[in-house]
Amino acid sequence: MNINKHISRILALMITAAILLCANLPVSAAVAPAKASGNAGQVITLKYDYPSIAGINGTFKYSSPDVFSDVKFNISGLTTGKYNPETGIIAYFGFAPVNCTITLTLTISEKAKVGDSCTVTFEYETTADGYMPPEADYKYDTVTVTVVEKLDKSALNELIGQADKLKSSSYTAETWQTLAAALKNAKNVVSSATTQKELNAAADALRNAIGSLQKVTDYTALAKQIKIAEALNEKDYKPASWSSLVKALEAAKNAQSSKDQAVVDAATKELKNAIAALAPLVEINYAELNKQISAAEALKSGDYEKAGWDALTKALQAAKKAKSSKVQSDVDSAANNLKTAIANLVKVDYQRLISAIDAVNDYSENSQFLKLWDEMESLLKEADSALSSRDQKTVDTYAEKLENLLKKIKEAAGTDSVTVEKPVTVEPTEDYCNIGSHTVWIVLFWISFAINLAFVALALTYYYLKRKKTTDDTPLVDYDITDDAE
Repeated sequence: MNINKHISRILALMITAAILLCANLPVSAAVAPAKASGNAGQVITLKYDYPSIAGINGTFKYSSPDVFSDVKFNISGLTTGKYNPETGIIAYFGFAPVNCTITLTLTISEKAKVGDSCTVTFEYETTADGYMPPEADYKYDTVTVTVVEKLDKSALNELIGQADKLKSSSYTAETWQTLAAALKNAKNVVSSATTQKELNAAADALRNAIGSLQKVTDYTALAKQIKIAEALNEKDYKPASWSSLVKALEAAKNAQSSKDQAVVDAATKELKNAIAALAPLVEINYAELNKQISAAEALKSGDYEKAGWDALTKALQAAKKAKSSKVQSDVDSAANNLKTAIANLVKVDYQRLISAIDAVNDYSENSQFLKLWDEMESLLKEADSALSSRDQKTVDTYAEKLENLLKKIKEAAGTDSVTVEKPVTVEPTEDYCNIGSHTVWIVLFWISFAINLAFVALALTYYYLKRKKTTDDTPLVDYDITDDAE
């Protein structure tokens, strides 16, 4: 039992001694990166973190100080101390452990050459309680800064942006795979390159990959022309022109199996020209079509409801396209469709709404029922916008709302009629005399007269007092010369 107690005491003493010993041990820094690089003129930042310290002193040493044109020092956490930029010595202390960060901001000299380097060594010791140990226990943090080539990444970044906008669905799988690999490599190089040569090589590879892309063959336009040609009737056209069409149609169908977009586009163009060159046996009559186009173009959109006008616009576009058709039935159909669209137009009647707006505006000039003003003002704004709505239902709705509002105002006023009295300018036929104005001028005259009279009285009084003072201050002496002689 006694042995166990002694062992427990010994262990407790050992733990206590260890704690006290650890309390006085200097704390190591979170070591900054061992290497850094930059080009001439660039600013490099080095950070040294020291957790839970109450003091630090040391010296920054530079193997090649000429590499840097400027060195700036900053410390956070510990606030009492000093730094000597000429010697690189620092000494900062506190009374309680804090997290301390030392920051060095180094500007690489414009005169520094590629390959130059400088090793920054921080020789230091720290304390956790504010007291340095009697014997120095220095630690060392070193960072080697190397001057590298100034890199121009603009060309590579531009190519990366261009490639990012492309879509894989537009290109063949093989060429897209090449591009994807070059793009991935370019993004890696742009963030990690240390030489311009690496950047240029990545840019060349990406540029070549973009240039080598092959689009997926687009047969849309070709299929459209084939469909138009197949819908035509041989009996409607002269043999020579029809023969040219048949030849072009056959070439177009063969081009449907080609993977070369240039071949497909050429076949499409040839078939389209053959269709346009067809010579009908009977001359196509465009008279009615042209008549309806002229009638539609003479109309104004603002006069009709929007839905009907949109339908007319669509029919007009189809009619203009039909002017190049070589099929009479297509021409006639386009003319009839346009004629129907014109007939279906609904003209918008704004008169009721305009009258309602005018009535409300007239009444509001002399209305004493201000509680209806907000509603009136808001509704008038909406009604004004309805004048350009080109929708009869909307126009009639706001006309009704304004009429109802005007009715409410009349009921509140206790009258069924609206009277707006406006001043009428009448030229006087006789001598005109504004008595009220004359009275004002008379009053102003007497006020001015009284003020002037007061100023005169003050001036006279001042003159009189001054003169009296002068007379009183002059002594009256009776000088008799004869008395002096005696």
